[in-house]
Amino acid sequence: MKSYMKFKIEKETKWDVNKMYIVTNYFVWAGSQCLALVNTEEDALEVYDKIKASYIKGETVVIKEEDVEFDF
Repeated sequence: MKSYMKFKIEKETKWDVNKMYIVTNYFVWAGSQCLALVNTEEDALEVYDKIKASYIKGETVVIKEEDVEFDF
């Protein structure tokens, strides 16, 4: 039986008031889980490929997951 998982990279760019410059973060997702946070697109692509390969081989197991509520 085949299983399917959606993988994606999200880019977030925001102004950091404390550092006084724009900060860019890349989030690597597998399904609804963010599995990596990196600071460059190159790192995000590398991590993305490693995470995807790990899922395909069946080597990745989620050991903790939680829903966190927050206000904007």
